[in-house]
Amino acid sequence: MNSYPSHKFALIFFTTVIAIWLITMAMIVRAGALSDEATGTMLAVFEPSTSSDQVFANITKAGAKPIRQTSFGFIWVVSADEPGLAGRLRANGAIGSYRNLPLSPTIAGCFALADAKVAEAFQ
Repeated sequence: MNSYPSHKFALIFFTTVIAIWLITMAMIVRAGALSDEATGTMLAVFEPSTSSDQVFANITKAGAKPIRQTSFGFIWVVSADEPGLAGRLRANGAIGSYRNLPLSPTIAGCFALADAKVAEAFQ
């Protein structure tokens, strides 16, 4: 009687719920990514290993106005009026630009990093 069918069911159920959640979050983040031509106020996500000073420098090189840093140094709220801000941010090291995400920037940053790595593998 070493068999525990209820534990096996719980493990399968938990794994299924986590997989569905991850897929849903990836789709939400991908749908929220801005095109290179986008401008205005947006979240700029950089590699987590990038220092706050380097992120700030990259934001200003892209011609964006840094509005505020989020809880993590690699995710900033930035703004600019000239068209193409998202593309300029990407050219200066951002892995993604997002607007109006229906989730916290912390979660968005993690998924943006994963999304960028997956997209990079298919190029």
